[in-house]
Amino acid sequence: MPVGPGDSGKGFNPLRSVISFIRNGQDNTYQIGPQAATATAVTQDGYDSGPLHYPGLPLQPTEGDLNRFAYGQCTYWANLRYHELTGYWVPWQGDAYQWVAGAEQYGWVVSSQPHVPSIIVLQPGVQGASAYGHVAVVERINPDGSVYTSNYNWYANGGWNRLSYATFYPGPGVAFVWHP
Repeated sequence: MPVGPGDSGKGFNPLRSVISFIRNGQDNTYQIGPQAATATAVTQDGYDSGPLHYPGLPLQPTEGDLNRFAYGQCTYWANLRYHELTGYWVPWQGDAYQWVAGAEQYGWVVSSQPHVPSIIVLQPGVQGASAYGHVAVVERINPDGSVYTSNYNWYANGGWNRLSYATFYPGPGVAFVWHP
């Protein structure tokens, strides 16, 4: 489906009659529906496409850091916040569900027991994680053994590129990773 100027007449589009149009300041017509679909597709929780830019999404801030994860994703936040707390950047790449393997490959501690600070890794479908999994930073361990975490892209509490806080529980499909 077209998402930018000059694309509106190309190809068959059975939804053309139901898609809303807007005009920007340069008198170019854009379609709201396809941009929203693109934003949804690339901002699924745990998905990491790397530092790419997609139409309709803001650009990643340039701070000279080593955060190579897709801006606004949980992977981006976990790397950034963990670095703030420890001085270490996550050296691997990948979607959230791949972070345990990445941590093992780089010699980081991988445990089923929480640690502060650490990165919690939820496998797909665990405690509401998407098909790409979810990562967050453990801010504290609660008296009942659950963990209070800071998150980006956790839709139960905010969504893409929004800081939110959630409580998760150790158990099957949950790991904690940290630099030794």
